[in-house]
Amino acid sequence: MNKEIQLEKAKLRPFDIREMIQDESITAHYQPIISVKRKALIGFEGLSRGINPETGAVIPPLDLFSEASREDSTLLLDRLCRKKVLEYFKPIHQVLPDMMLTLNFDAAIIDEGVVGSGNLIQMVKTMGLHPWNICIEIIESHTENSNELKKFVDTYRKYGFMIALDDVGAGHSNLNRVPLLKPDIIKIDRYLVQNIQDDFHKQQVFKHLIFMCRSLGTQVIAEGVETQEEALAVTEMGADMIQGYYFARPQEPQRCLEETHADKITELVRSHRVSEIQKIKNKRRHYAKHQDMIGEIRSRLSKVSVVDFDLKLAVMINHFPHVECFYVLNERGIQVSKTFANDLKSFHRNKIMFHPAPKGSDHSFKDYYYMLMEGGLGKINYITEPYLSMASGHMCVTISTVFSDDLMEKYFLCVDIRVENLIR
Repeated sequence: MNKEIQLEKAKLRPFDIREMIQDESITAHYQPIISVKRKALIGFEGLSRGINPETGAVIPPLDLFSEASREDSTLLLDRLCRKKVLEYFKPIHQVLPDMMLTLNFDAAIIDEGVVGSGNLIQMVKTMGLHPWNICIEIIESHTENSNELKKFVDTYRKYGFMIALDDVGAGHSNLNRVPLLKPDIIKIDRYLVQNIQDDFHKQQVFKHLIFMCRSLGTQVIAEGVETQEEALAVTEMGADMIQGYYFARPQEPQRCLEETHADKITELVRSHRVSEIQKIKNKRRHYAKHQDMIGEIRSRLSKVSVVDFDLKLAVMINHFPHVECFYVLNERGIQVSKTFANDLKSFHRNKIMFHPAPKGSDHSFKDYYYMLMEGGLGKINYITEPYLSMASGHMCVTISTVFSDDLMEKYFLCVDIRVENLIR
């Protein structure tokens, strides 16, 4: 036990960062990046590690750069780390010439006047590597000079490098850098990925980032994926690539040449296929269930005139406990019935912000009203995306359809269902 304590103390022994930089006491590890669409290993993120010259202990990057900052040696350390990552990647590139390498670049060093130095392109050429194999990964840290950062990115993009924006979704990330830098790749941070399969809000943020990237022609890497559940969730939501402990921890260069991660990829693809088939079955059952419900309500309302809608709806709300509320609009989008709801006690306590709409409310500005006006008569005409209900404060969807009463006047039936009740 005493020997173990002594070993731990030795590992914690202070190190001289200037001496380490001079002696190039830096090594590199590589974490695999898996392309979901290609079902294959597509590249690696290069990660530098310090080696304490006195103890041989590994020094994490945060400790290295923290000490370098105190000694005003950040730029020197940053360049050395990139040099070593490129140097150790060279034998990987010789065996796997189509692999991508993501190379970290701390945006903060832009303020130290690195733009135009040509240091990085010179390193790449010296190592016999190609710019098109390398993606410069802009780490989301503060920089005072966004114009210089853009100039740096534009310069290296012209050489043939790809550009990635790291840590998107983390607390300190700046989405304003997306239009500034126009990245080829966005890396979604571990914070959003962790347990995403169980977190509705994370899922919605992730989906909207995916949608943004699709619109911009940008690829997405989900970082920090540690479990099969997380891997499956981000795959189903549209991530192009996955990186994290689920496939492998950062590895020494030789290990990168030995492992293809084929078993994990095959299992993920199989699980994805099973999940998608089950989702299709659930969706069919879900639509059939709501089709029957909507059909029954339409049928009953179509036999009476508008003055009797409330009587019919008051009885029917009790027949559908999974429904949050329903109501009827006329052709102008004006609510002609009361809002009938289940479980009012679960509605949001802030009644100023959240409360069911009263008879006479104008819904003509809502998406489903426009869709119904354009869609004409039909069965289930429109189902919204999940949104925050101003009636209850819950996340819900609205299923809406068109029907005619006994006088052949046209109306719109709207049924709100909480997201968690959709497939129950």
